[in-house]
Amino acid sequence: MGEPEGGDFVPSPFQVRALDHLLRGHDVVVVAPTGSGKTWIALRAMEGFLSEGKTTWYTTPLKALSNQKYDDFREHFGSENVGILTGERRENSAAPIIVATTEVLRNVLYRGEGGPDFVVLDEAHYLGDEDRGTTWEEVIILSPDETQLLLLSATISNVEELAGWMASIRGRKPKVVRARGRPVPLRYGFLSRRGILLPLQEDFLYGLKRARFSPEEVLDLLEEKGLLPAIWFLGRRRDCDLMAKRFGAMPWPGRQERLELFREVAGEDPYLWSHPLLEPLIEGGVASHHAGHLTGWKVAVERMLARGLLRAVFATMTLAAGLDVPARTVVLSSLSSGNGHELSALEFQQMTGRAGRRGKDRVGFVILVGAGRRECLTGLRLSRGEPEPLRSSFRLQYYQILNLLERYSLQEAKDFVGKSFLLYQIRSGKKRRKVKKLLLKHFERRIGLLQELGYLDEGLQVTEEGKWCLLLRHEHSLVLSEIVRRELWRGVDPATFAGWVGSLGSERAPRRLIERVDLKVIKGIIWELEALERKWGIPSMDLKELYKPHGEPAEAERRASAVRAWAEGMNWRELAEEADMEEGDLQRLILQTAELLREMEDLPLEVSGLARKSRELLLRPPVFT
Repeated sequence: MGEPEGGDFVPSPFQVRALDHLLRGHDVVVVAPTGSGKTWIALRAMEGFLSEGKTTWYTTPLKALSNQKYDDFREHFGSENVGILTGERRENSAAPIIVATTEVLRNVLYRGEGGPDFVVLDEAHYLGDEDRGTTWEEVIILSPDETQLLLLSATISNVEELAGWMASIRGRKPKVVRARGRPVPLRYGFLSRRGILLPLQEDFLYGLKRARFSPEEVLDLLEEKGLLPAIWFLGRRRDCDLMAKRFGAMPWPGRQERLELFREVAGEDPYLWSHPLLEPLIEGGVASHHAGHLTGWKVAVERMLARGLLRAVFATMTLAAGLDVPARTVVLSSLSSGNGHELSALEFQQMTGRAGRRGKDRVGFVILVGAGRRECLTGLRLSRGEPEPLRSSFRLQYYQILNLLERYSLQEAKDFVGKSFLLYQIRSGKKRRKVKKLLLKHFERRIGLLQELGYLDEGLQVTEEGKWCLLLRHEHSLVLSEIVRRELWRGVDPATFAGWVGSLGSERAPRRLIERVDLKVIKGIIWELEALERKWGIPSMDLKELYKPHGEPAEAERRASAVRAWAEGMNWRELAEEADMEEGDLQRLILQTAELLREMEDLPLEVSGLARKSRELLLRPPVFT
């Protein structure tokens, strides 16, 4: 049934080619399907650089992925050679190999103290992410010429355009290495109304009607065909949990191994041991995996899946967004995303790319369940399509302008904006000039606003206040810096201060308010700043909406309420229940708040003591273990 024969690992030609380019000193962009071994290239290069006494930063867009790579690299290179720097973790920061989120590397490069010898940008397609893509552009533009770059992605269809942009700003074109075929090819199929697996081909789709199957029936069929383990993607978190619950009383071999691995991950953590889906996991060998679960739970599920101890994982798209957890089969119940829109080719390929384990399977399977003819034809089209081209989402930020003017002249700072991938992608000379003119106009207007606030002087020199304001590299940095500058934090207790900062978060807000936090101070600052933006003709931060009640307490108030309650010592499960918030969302909100507090803690100012106390109140189990 498609299982490979044994034998030593032999690298693919694209891996050898990419490594050779790196060892010859080139920048390299690798685009290869999920599971084809892109990390192997980075590992071999890192071994070489480590032996030469050179430094490597391996960056990822996700803290979970950073944590996973940190564990892997410590095992591979030795714990003394690897450190990690994320918003909440700082360990062995002087190590020759650093695993970090991309934002941390961006902050280091803005300091202008040079960069590492070698930088790996994993999941490089995040350059097009609406919220975080600007950071990736900043890293590529700011990286010194002597720093070698390796970009890794499975889903960049316009890679030559990306390489052309990199050549235009770095003076040398990166070597592009593409792997068209997967090391484990995929077969696409669907489950007919009679419960027969058929190939996803047009010949088999005439007259096809939707059919309903229970998850038990589907997994029994896959087991019979030797197609387990499976990752079953669903659109809603609740559906993942409900599906998993059905298997609690259906024992599956491997119980003792699962229990031992869970003990290894969970330790004595009472939150994980009392998880409502623990019985289906340990007894039934099935799991739910989505962003609503705690990090520790997701890690346990991922490790069990990697070791072949589970028959199925019911997951949302978050499992497909970068973590290396393949299975034999991917099951799709729908070709719509959680928000009801049809999956893009990129999303479809990220999900289906989890099928087929290199070294374990000769073939990976993708199976549509309960789909009618129209949906099967859509699946066929998506399976043959290229991912959507990468598009720049470059945006101007206040911290960015201060950091640039701290290091460069006004003209050099403007040149930085001109180097954006956004401008490179505009082919028409006339349109390009128009967009560039508009960008620079907004750049100058932001300079005017920063001068009015006193962060820049008349000669465009960064003032003393501007020098610490630029250290708050967050899209709402001006709100935080105004709280500090006006000393509005004085007399505020650490838990309330944590709530203030938490109100500026961007994670999902709790559905319910626990106890109102007085946010008049922050609201006042936001109203003033948005009035200034209107005066200068700058697009608004639109933060006011987060602080306006619309028939219920505002989003910001609900965030602040939950964060303060946790900082004051409220029981975790009680907090999640009263806030009506899933544990994973609550954890990320608190960690995001802690990350902002860490930036304030690093300021060379009196407020750092309050920020430290606030942050320490937040980082206790199960938020951070």
